[in-house]
Amino acid sequence: MIRQEICEALYALPNGVVQPRRRSVAMPIVIALVGAALLAAYFVMLDGTAGALNMSLIVAGGTLVLYGLVATVVRIASNDTVPYHTPTKSYMSYRERLYAHESGAKLKEAVAAGDLKRIEEIETSNISALTLGECRTKDGSIVALALYEYTNYEDRLSGEVTIIQR
Repeated sequence: MIRQEICEALYALPNGVVQPRRRSVAMPIVIALVGAALLAAYFVMLDGTAGALNMSLIVAGGTLVLYGLVATVVRIASNDTVPYHTPTKSYMSYRERLYAHESGAKLKEAVAAGDLKRIEEIETSNISALTLGECRTKDGSIVALALYEYTNYEDRLSGEVTIIQR
């Protein structure tokens, strides 16, 4: 829910700066190919003198092949989209930070002002009274912030989604 509202605000930016796209299947395929190469190396080294090395090649290769295949199938079958920044041709990263209730006033001011430096100075917590969702480009040209407050057993948006463009 937190991520969805941030994404909707980003997709509403003019000129299609941020678009919803499915993640590429290239990386899981590469991982599966690396695993297959490790398994091939095992079959080449069948002399049996390096038992621990052979076993680790089997385990690592099998794990990578299995992960790569499962991740590829999931990405192909899924309709999930993530924000894609068209000018930099890269996917935007997302993270959440948790804050204690005592930091609420300072955090709300910093988010409303779009002051990233002040947000970084506020101490995070393990308590999820306040959750700050952040979606950003790698170069920081677009940053979207949304502050959620945990009340009545659900996270509710506190204020509006703030989008900072540089």
